Amino acid sequence: MKRVDIAWPALDAKVTATLTEDLNPELARVWWGMLPYHSIQSHAVVADGHFYHLAPGSEPVHAPHRTTEDRSLAPDGSVYLSRLQHLLIKYAPLLEPTVCARVARVPQEDLPTLRQVAESSWQSVYRTKRILEVRVTRHGDPADPWQLPRQPEVADPDAQALLDDLHAHTERIWLTPPADLLALHRGHVPLGSRGQYFSTLVYVNGELRLLGSTTLNPLVAATFDPNVTLGALCALLPRLTALQADFLGHCRFHDLHALVRRTHHALPALRTKEEFRSVTAALALYVNCLRRWALHYFPWHHGKEHRFVPAVEPGG
Repeated sequence: MKRVDIAWPALDAKVTATLTEDLNPELARVWWGMLPYHSIQSHAVVADGHFYHLAPGSEPVHAPHRTTEDRSLAPDGSVYLSRLQHLLIKYAPLLEPTVCARVARVPQEDLPTLRQVAESSWQSVYRTKRILEVRVTRHGDPADPWQLPRQPEVADPDAQALLDDLHAHTERIWLTPPADLLALHRGHVPLGSRGQYFSTLVYVNGELRLLGSTTLNPLVAATFDPNVTLGALCALLPRLTALQADFLGHCRFHDLHALVRRTHHALPALRTKEEFRSVTAALALYVNCLRRWALHYFPWHHGKEHRFVPAVEPGG
């Protein structure tokens, strides 16, 4: 029986999850193979009832889901690894009936700790913007040392230089917020109609989601489809990413814009679908890491101005 420790050092808190290898053996092995790693804790802002972190590997976007379930009906303490590269833990009722593949379960005795950590995570995302690091290890193993894993190398020197730079940029912002995003969220980027930048924050969140989890992740998954050719992948990537990259570059995400453009230029030199996967997976992880920080720093506290309308009783 394999067990995984999930710890939040700043909160002096830890829970231990048991892998559910009988439900999703391939996906459970993927998570087990990633360990140990560190990430930044996030909390759901729509579905409620679960919190999550970005996992450092690209394997979740394509690993088989043998047994799926409606998370809203699952017991508290259920742990999922999603195709968005998120490790999610349910701790309370959910508003969103999303089907997902379970990889582990936190035992009943750890649920009070889990809920306390979840509340701290919610406060950090919704109000305080405190950064909560999460450390995930095989049970009993130390959390250190750990380094962000690299994608397999490619043959072309320029494409390999791009791959090295993608890794370096992602490593730099994995646990530390990027300066360009902080500048935007502090109002230092004069972009937004009538002197405000709230609308720009909304659009940046949307474009990062579209570029990363909605576009690049599926392209990575498509490299495992024998019916999808390297030529088709190389033709699609620029068409699906140029618009988002240009907008985000206009919003002062100059590193992202340059890396996407370099990816476009490197595509003709990639010889195999495996090489395409390496570069695209590295770019996807960088974009998804940026989006994680954008979600963390978004001013969600404005939600207090948009409370649910009370239901009207029949005949009232």
